[in-house]
Amino acid sequence: MRKRADIEVRIDPSCEEPVIVIRTARRTREVEAIIRAIEDSLSAESPPIPGQRGGATYLLDQRDITRLYVEARKVRICSAGEVYESGRSLSYLEQQLDPERFMRISRFEIVNLREIESFDFSMAGTVYIRFGDGSVTWAARRYVGAIHRMLQRLSAEKGE
Repeated sequence: MRKRADIEVRIDPSCEEPVIVIRTARRTREVEAIIRAIEDSLSAESPPIPGQRGGATYLLDQRDITRLYVEARKVRICSAGEVYESGRSLSYLEQQLDPERFMRISRFEIVNLREIESFDFSMAGTVYIRFGDGSVTWAARRYVGAIHRMLQRLSAEKGE
């Protein structure tokens, strides 16, 4: 028989955005499933991004997109291990992407922050970025400050 979770909702007029807190003894598959369900419902407002491959057009879920970049004057979209092309400009796609999930790291590239495994700041003035799927990229020098600010904001939000 399936366990039931106690759900408590507190109405607080001073709270402008909903805050979700999960209290648990440890992180389990059930807790991960709850987190994914919440993320899924929140990201439902983010439209899928069309990408072409092999003559077909696919609607790509933003959660599955690792990065979008310009190569040979075409916008490429890496999603779920595949590379797609877009007929839209990178600037246009940036307006469609969830700003909580995506960040521009150069004039020619936007990355999914939740797909990043690590940042390496050891090279002076630039940032080496490694994704969970093993792919890598570099952030342009002019975006390094924005990356630092984003990491500080995320640390502050987590209470670190």
